[in-house]
Amino acid sequence: MRNYFLVGFLIGIFFWTISVYWIFNAINFYGAGFALSLFITFLLVAYLSIFFGIFSLSIYFFKDSKFRWITLPCVFFLLEWVRSWMISGFPWLNLGIHFEKLWGALPLIGITGTSFVIIMIFCLIFEKKYFLKYGLSLGLLTLLLFGPGHYQSINGEKIKVAVIQPGENELEILMDLTKKANAEIIVWPEATGWLNTGLSTFKSASFNDYEVIGGFFTYDEDKIYSSIVNIHTKHFYNKRNLVPFGEFQPFGDALKRVNEFFNISNSNISSGSLYQEKSFWSGLVCWELAFNTTFVERVRDTEFVIHISNDSWYGQGMPEQHLKLAKARAVESNKWVVRSTTDGVSQIISPKYSQSSMKLNRGVIGSISNEIELNKEDTFYVIYGDRPLLFLCTILLVLAVLNKYRLVTRKI
Repeated sequence: MRNYFLVGFLIGIFFWTISVYWIFNAINFYGAGFALSLFITFLLVAYLSIFFGIFSLSIYFFKDSKFRWITLPCVFFLLEWVRSWMISGFPWLNLGIHFEKLWGALPLIGITGTSFVIIMIFCLIFEKKYFLKYGLSLGLLTLLLFGPGHYQSINGEKIKVAVIQPGENELEILMDLTKKANAEIIVWPEATGWLNTGLSTFKSASFNDYEVIGGFFTYDEDKIYSSIVNIHTKHFYNKRNLVPFGEFQPFGDALKRVNEFFNISNSNISSGSLYQEKSFWSGLVCWELAFNTTFVERVRDTEFVIHISNDSWYGQGMPEQHLKLAKARAVESNKWVVRSTTDGVSQIISPKYSQSSMKLNRGVIGSISNEIELNKEDTFYVIYGDRPLLFLCTILLVLAVLNKYRLVTRKI
């Protein structure tokens, strides 16, 4: 039994080490120093690996169950769901995001639901019943390979948008690139400055032919927010899912005292509420794109998605992972995702990826523009989120556990 957990844990150590090594760069950027950054990164990798260990342990627990082909996918789904909110959440690199050719069911069940189906297919391969091994598994694989995610279309109004990638958040560079852009809506990246300073400078430039939507620090009484703001209409969205250690301190004052001991700066960014006023566009800041609940709430009843980020301090690896997540969200919602970053990778992404704009890769300064189609119709997943599968998996897992203990009791 212990060996099962250990094997899963070690697989997790390997997977998360090669997948989120860039976390070290971010922690070191905020002043933790090499040794402490390495230690914190190891703790994160070990924590994430526990979920792999628990899943491996569930394989042992349900190995003799005739319903393991449905029980194990439920365990995996619930573990990804728990990981998305426990200790502020780390819903990064869920299984369903890794294989673009298997994104056919994203508009129906989302990224985490796709993880559920992939695990089920894998479990069905080892079943002896012909219908389960060949019929159901091939049916589910067909759904992933040829489902609606690969064939969606939009027939809405077209507008031209542009994204700015300044290399660094200098207002002069942003304004110069904005003047040269040709679009109705121009999107700036995350945290370009304080709104009060940027707004007064921007107004004096007399940009009247288009709207600029960008990331600013804003304040309301004694609270500071990382926000997306339409400079012209004043519509704004305050970031909800903050980056732990970078934008807020988990565990409150306890860690603040630790940070002070190690001379690490404490952040004072406040979190916005889940339910905020919407425009015809939905805004998401940085890594909150990875949070399913935030994503579906923000995107529901809007016509396209604006995603802004500053990935520059993460080094290599993370920006491409972030872009892939944005591509999956476009398919999941059947809405264009307009992604502007400080230093790459920026792109205007279509639900049909072949229709997307060119990319602005790391280190490139410039802008790109593209026509997008507006779509207010929501997919099944955007309407219902993870709730249907969450309810189903919870019920099935409870029944499976009760059945397991009933059989054990009967043997005794």
